[in-house]
Amino acid sequence: MLDFLQQHARALVLAGLMHAALIAVLVLGLPGLPVTQVGAPPVERPPVQAVAVSEADLRAVEQQREADRQAELRRQREAEEARRLEQLRIQREREAAEQQARAEAERQAEAQRAAEAARKAEEARKVEEARQAEAARKAEEAKRAEEARKAEEARRKEEARKAEEARRAEEARKAAEAAARREAERLAAEKRAQEERQRQLAAQIEEEQRIMRLRTSQEYGAWLGAIQSQVQRNWNRPPSARPGLQCEVRVGLIPGMEVVSAEIVSCNGDDAVRRSILAAVERASPLPRPSDPALFERSIVFIFKPED
Repeated sequence: MLDFLQQHARALVLAGLMHAALIAVLVLGLPGLPVTQVGAPPVERPPVQAVAVSEADLRAVEQQREADRQAELRRQREAEEARRLEQLRIQREREAAEQQARAEAERQAEAQRAAEAARKAEEARKVEEARQAEAARKAEEAKRAEEARKAEEARRKEEARKAEEARRAEEARKAAEAAARREAERLAAEKRAQEERQRQLAAQIEEEQRIMRLRTSQEYGAWLGAIQSQVQRNWNRPPSARPGLQCEVRVGLIPGMEVVSAEIVSCNGDDAVRRSILAAVERASPLPRPSDPALFERSIVFIFKPED
């Protein structure tokens, strides 16, 4: 209702004025006619003298009233036209305002859409920047991790290389030490072997000298003579034994003077003679002991030469 009053205010004012003018005409009457004020106390006036009104005057009054009525109708038509024009103007203004409002709303909506699009674009840009920054960060981290991995791998390879070099150097040192030790051991062994050979040679020489001394001593000769005599006592002379028999006999002994072996080294007798001599050696066991235990030998050679 308020919007209707605001939109048709001018038309309503004009309509009110026209109705007020009509009421005034009806109440006050036509110009020149006396009007009695409603609600006012009667005013005492001097008596009016009667005036004669002619038919022409009445027609004039009637014409005047018709003219006034036509004028009023024109005014009403004009007011109605003005009202219609005003309503049309108001409607056009309202339509223009509505159109402007719609345009403004559309502009604001477009601006809002543009702002929303700009906001989304900005957000997308920020998201993309963040994504790119994150990707760059991850790429940088991956690069650093790869560099660190390569550095660690290079360090490990270098350590492995140094360890391998150290191992090889240690092996070479140990090999050199082992070679030097083997060489020293070889030289020491050769020296010990040489010393042992020299010792054995010296012992052999000494033993040979001792044996020579023993074998050339009277005690040794007496011991061999006693052995020969005991063997000869146990010898059964075979028929094939000839005068001048001489045999060299090697006898193996143990410390108890028991005979463990006997063989003919050389002999000028036949096989029967040889067998008889070996049998005599076995029957003569145990053989006589030497006067000096130092004269004992595990292997002795004596000459079997019986008396004819």
